[in-house]
Amino acid sequence: MSFSKILLFTLIALASTKNVVLIGDSRAVGIGVYLFGFQYSHIAPSYGTGSNIIGTSAKSYGGHSCKVVAETGASFATFVNTAKSVNKGVTTVLSGSASGTIVLLWLGVNNLNADSTGSYYKSLANKYKKLKFYVIPVTGVTSKSGISNATIKSFNSKLNNMIKSSGLSNLKYKNILQNNDPTKVAVNGKVVLTVDASTTDAYGLHYKTSGYKAIFNAMVSGL
Repeated sequence: MSFSKILLFTLIALASTKNVVLIGDSRAVGIGVYLFGFQYSHIAPSYGTGSNIIGTSAKSYGGHSCKVVAETGASFATFVNTAKSVNKGVTTVLSGSASGTIVLLWLGVNNLNADSTGSYYKSLANKYKKLKFYVIPVTGVTSKSGISNATIKSFNSKLNNMIKSSGLSNLKYKNILQNNDPTKVAVNGKVVLTVDASTTDAYGLHYKTSGYKAIFNAMVSGL
């Protein structure tokens, strides 16, 4: 193979590599641990409260350079609390991110308050204007979680409308759900994950590794 062809393939590979930051709760912790290989800064049994990841050094996954800032049990209130390590982690990671870095925002299941969650997202996009923020809808649960998928669907709808009307060009809603159904994660119209007892943990809240793979792939698809 000629040098020019090797160079071309190298440039194409570099162009397709994305810098990705994932911000979220225990589900993002799951992606960080099981997909990216991050370690908890504090480990508690069964995703116990306080388990978090402050992934300031990137890990490679799926051809992307990935960082994670996440904490079990977290909501918008956790991240706006300046005493929390994830609050400082977000500042460290985002302020050090290159222009055009993709930031995936995946909070809500622990506090389905669309107004406050959306306000937090808008504050980030307004502060870090060179980064591209994508709001990920809350994905589904089973009855074991004690959370209603109908409530999740309503939350997602309100959040979507809030983001669309934000006026921020670097903040978008990335719908990964089939027909807005929280239990159906899809890529290009094809369902890649159905949330049920076979794809979730004993709490009906977290996913198996295959589920996290499907969700993350849906998150970055087309970006």
